[in-house]
Amino acid sequence: MKLEDIIANEKPEVVVKAKKIAADTLLDIHLAELREKMNMTQGQIAEALGVKQPTVSDMEKPGRDLKLSSLKRYVEASGGKLKIDIELPDGTHYGFNV
Repeated sequence: MKLEDIIANEKPEVVVKAKKIAADTLLDIHLAELREKMNMTQGQIAEALGVKQPTVSDMEKPGRDLKLSSLKRYVEASGGKLKIDIELPDGTHYGFNV
């Protein structure tokens, strides 16, 4: 059985909840991956943010719902710039710097 078949046979509320959990998990993974791609430790990110290392660890925890301003600071602390790309229902994209 394919994943698409399983999803099609599942209750809509279960699918919505699973998609939210997956999106949250992906955000968490990407924060840690970003830091690793920059060859930085949590301690180095913490120093750049002016916080303690456990705060960075908390930001990277699964299920953590970061404010956009916190995400921006985290990205900038790693040397990056945050941009938002929104895919509209017609498939076009609208993007802007944060």
